[in-house]
Amino acid sequence: MSLARVKTRCRQGLSAPLVSVEIHLSAGLPTIALVGFSEATVRDAKERVRSAILSTGFRWPDSRLTISISPAALQKTGAGFDLPIAVAILIASKQLPSSLADSAEFFGELSLDGRVLETKGLLAAIASERDATTLVYTSEVNAEALFAVCPNLVGLASLKDLKQPDQIKKNRPSTNVPQDRHYAPTTMNLPAGQPELWRVSEIAAAGSHHLLMSGEPGAGKTMAAELIRQLLPKPSTKEILESQILLDISNQPYSLERPFRAPHHSVSTAGLVGGTRHANPGEISLAHNGILFLDELPEFSLATIEALRQPLETGEIQVTRAEQSHVYPAKFQLVAAMNPCPCGFKDSIDNHCRCSTAALNRYDTKLSEPLLDRIDLYVQVKRSRVAEIMAPTTQQATLRAQAKTRVDSARERQITRQGVENARIPSAQLLDLCALSTTTKSWLETTGERLRLSGRGLHRCLRVARTIADLANTESVTSAELCEALAYRRSTCMQ
Repeated sequence: MSLARVKTRCRQGLSAPLVSVEIHLSAGLPTIALVGFSEATVRDAKERVRSAILSTGFRWPDSRLTISISPAALQKTGAGFDLPIAVAILIASKQLPSSLADSAEFFGELSLDGRVLETKGLLAAIASERDATTLVYTSEVNAEALFAVCPNLVGLASLKDLKQPDQIKKNRPSTNVPQDRHYAPTTMNLPAGQPELWRVSEIAAAGSHHLLMSGEPGAGKTMAAELIRQLLPKPSTKEILESQILLDISNQPYSLERPFRAPHHSVSTAGLVGGTRHANPGEISLAHNGILFLDELPEFSLATIEALRQPLETGEIQVTRAEQSHVYPAKFQLVAAMNPCPCGFKDSIDNHCRCSTAALNRYDTKLSEPLLDRIDLYVQVKRSRVAEIMAPTTQQATLRAQAKTRVDSARERQITRQGVENARIPSAQLLDLCALSTTTKSWLETTGERLRLSGRGLHRCLRVARTIADLANTESVTSAELCEALAYRRSTCMQ
């Protein structure tokens, strides 16, 4: 009888707690029993591991073999358990020294010929906190890609590399391989003319405020979303890692840029906020620390866009399914665009609207007031003049560079002052951070009552005014900033 225990990790949402792969060899018929809460991919590991062990020159133990992955109640998913199961079997059968598993973790999928294959979804496990002396064994491909996250990675090409454990450390990557292999700079044009659209885009980028644009087709709403993307500052190392873990869970390529997600209006509710039977993250989580661009907002299903209300307020989403429940971050910046009516020409001075009164009423009721109340900025976009469209592109580049400088300075002031962007200032700190004078506060109370602002609308107006003041490099918020912020409320624009 022999027993071996090897450490690995099992992803649960964004975290990856330690689990133990235990192997027990006992007298009896040579059978394999895998116990513990696991999906089919993990249960099939015993067949892959057996073939890999025999193909690499090791012997298969002629004993009854029990495999336990504890804690048993934790659901195990993915093929990354192949390598720790194989190592535990080889240690239990005395073919590898037990010291190999001391201060070590193992991750990786095995092929039938014993090669350690690239394994998806390991970033959360590799990035977990662990003792500095702990070695992490995985495939060579994973070791090269994730070396910047965990310098104690050891790359294995095949299971037979473990036959010479003293030489394994030589496989450790020596250089940091760039991770951003899939990003291509955009060549999209920026809005031509339209100073109001440039101004509201600058405010949105400076304070991470949610923005809704309404205008006829071709007015430049999509280009404004691209402008906001280019004005945002580079993400921090922590933000990059958070985004990469979410992308890794969804089996999508990494990027060093801020996320910019633009799902089609046919996306399901599960695709937008998260779901499937594994409770995977949705588009709002993949847009964490970046932009979620929803073009043709009223064309999304009512249930889908209404599901945005809670994450817009809290910055996170709990995805619950029958077997598991995970909380994912969702601090995204919503940038949405819509036409004023189904045909798009309701407010146009050049084209005649073809929509019936009933169609206009149905279209207007697609967006609920609770959802619209959570949007900080609303702007009606007019089509650019031909002379503005024909202007040199260098003019747009100059305007973008100037706006970028102002946005970076405003962002720096916000982080220095309160540690977060203005859109995420807690309500309890708003009045202190805005530093309203007695006169300004009295004016805001009177104006808010007249405009019938809700408590949420008032707080969002204060946050926008704080951003406008930061762009102007002023310490306190005055009635001038508040007037501009109020002008961007949809309820004010529609009056």
